[in-house]
Amino acid sequence: MLPVGTIIQLVDPVNKVRLNSRLVGWDADHCLLVEQPTRGGQSVQLPKNLPVVGRGMHEGKVWGFQSTVLFQTLQPFRVLYLAYPKKIEEVTLRQSERLSTKIRVLITPRKNNFAEQRKDENASWGVIKNLSLGGCNLSCPFRFEVGMPVFMSFELPDGSVSENIMGFVRNVTREQNENLYGVQYDNRCGRLDGVASFIKLAARLVSKSGMKM
Repeated sequence: MLPVGTIIQLVDPVNKVRLNSRLVGWDADHCLLVEQPTRGGQSVQLPKNLPVVGRGMHEGKVWGFQSTVLFQTLQPFRVLYLAYPKKIEEVTLRQSERLSTKIRVLITPRKNNFAEQRKDENASWGVIKNLSLGGCNLSCPFRFEVGMPVFMSFELPDGSVSENIMGFVRNVTREQNENLYGVQYDNRCGRLDGVASFIKLAARLVSKSGMKM
């Protein structure tokens, strides 16, 4: 079982929504206890017998399980009880699989200070439109050319921050109001752990729930 405190993402495949929670305990072969799920900062009540898909990170790997809602308590703590999963499996993802996104990204020709610039609306911001383990496609109003190095800093939807991910522009499409770039990561600068973990988790959630990002 995943350790207590593991952040868990739950998918409600009936209503096609993703929820955030945290593992708080379990009774082997009987139930899992997780914090009351939230979506957009708001608590969510899940009905009894609702099937859910759960995913969590541990030791750099993504682990997943299927379960159903048993019941939910409000006092003395807000806890959701899930049926103990029959199995917990490791999630894998191919290098080429892409995840559609809309992530605000600071993109610069040299290393940037994301902590200082993240609130600066005049900084060189763009939007990552999809992510893979090998690169990304993004749009921004600033001009780069094929072969140029770029440094990307951004906050992922799961709250983790990736800073100064280095990549090289591999293709360019010019449109009237934006430039579209295909960027290939370079492992000499910036840690890709957070990106890889997020892609694995989100892609598995989408495939299990039938959702489109």
